[in-house]
Amino acid sequence: MNEKQLRELITRIVREMLAEQPRQETPATGKPNALVLFSGALLGFDAALESLKRAAEHVNLDWRQTTSASRVLDQERIAALGMTPAEESLVQAHDLLVVPTLTANLAAKVAHGIGDCLASNVVAEFIMSNKPVVVATNGVCPDSADKRGWFPQMPSGYAAMLRENLAALKSFGVHLATAETLDRVVGEVAGAGDAVHCTARVVTESVIRSLAPGSRLSVHRRAIITDLARDAAASSGVTITRRS
Repeated sequence: MNEKQLRELITRIVREMLAEQPRQETPATGKPNALVLFSGALLGFDAALESLKRAAEHVNLDWRQTTSASRVLDQERIAALGMTPAEESLVQAHDLLVVPTLTANLAAKVAHGIGDCLASNVVAEFIMSNKPVVVATNGVCPDSADKRGWFPQMPSGYAAMLRENLAALKSFGVHLATAETLDRVVGEVAGAGDAVHCTARVVTESVIRSLAPGSRLSVHRRAIITDLARDAAASSGVTITRRS
């Protein structure tokens, strides 16, 4: 195949994609796709599972776990939630990240820009891609009832360090929640029911500029999003989600 034939093939594929009629959106398929990443914090695990059940009303849930989580957390209870295992495209295929069992180790790594494992790299990539990240801080926050219950004699300096790491995450745009309120924060971040429905097959900068800052834009699953549109979305806090 020569260059001319290749260009013609690409042009035909793009035209066919743009001409394709979008599927009818339903409440079930119009929900954002969330990646649930379990790390190995046992504190708040029970409440986090209950929150995830409720969060399923707002988002489609896929899940992945760290090696430590597979050893520490009850695998049968996680499986009972019926979430879809995520193997590839952990960032690209998902609109937001939920970490229901954040560990002090993972919080410290992300706070200091250390990406030496799957979990720290995934969280960092979501942050750098300007995609929403929601974490439950029960296993990290020294002021939580869970943490105080396990470590009532924690030195003030160590507690201050944990607070500083969480403050760093917050400064990156990470949404801090408790395991008990995780579903509410996920719903707020996902803008459940408040997304602007876009039928355009090519999402341009002008489409993004027409939205209020912080809006959520729901686009067709195969819509083309231009680089300028992505830049505009990042600068104005617009979250773009694809309909399944």
